[in-house]
Amino acid sequence: MLELIKDLLLVSLGMGMGVVLMCMMSVGKEADRHMTEFREREEK
Repeated sequence: MLELIKDLLLVSLGMGMGVVLMCMMSVGKEADRHMTEFREREEK
C-alpha cells in the first residue's frame, strides 16, 4: 500500500513539473515575440 502511494506521488510530481516547464516555455516564447515586435516598432 505504501508503495502505491509513493508511486502515485511521484507520478503526480512528475506531471506537475512537466506542466510548469510547458508554461515556462510558452511564456518565454511569447516574451520573445513581444521583444521582436517592440524592436521592429522602434526601428521604424
